[in-house]
Amino acid sequence: MKRFTLALLLLPLCASAQDEHRLSFLEQEVRNLQRQVQSLSQQVNDLRARPDRPVAVPGARTPAAPAPASDQWVNAKLWKSLRPGMSELEVISALGPPTSMREQDGARILLYALEIGSSGFLGGSVTLRDRSVTEIRAPTLQ
Repeated sequence: MKRFTLALLLLPLCASAQDEHRLSFLEQEVRNLQRQVQSLSQQVNDLRARPDRPVAVPGARTPAAPAPASDQWVNAKLWKSLRPGMSELEVISALGPPTSMREQDGARILLYALEIGSSGFLGGSVTLRDRSVTEIRAPTLQ
């Protein structure tokens, strides 16, 4: 009976340790997201400061910029133009924005996918380490 009572008393401590581990993991994830937001904000600022960016003339009417084609990356020629060592911005300039991104083993993976029918999709990816292309997987039907 004493063992059962002791086990009941120690149960909250075990749960607390698990919660502590989960909290630590979530805190690390928040830090990673903050770094990504900071990095992307810097990239946006760099793009805004580019000299080839059109300058608005006060009082002049400027046409709206066309929305980037979400299926631009489907063009095989664009994938053939990618090379290891390219920057992330060069990849996005060539293929357009990825459909999603993920971090895996210290690398950023730009994912490009397009659903084809109800049973398959076309997908490719570009893996970057230190903002430089290390692996290119051209789109394949999956």
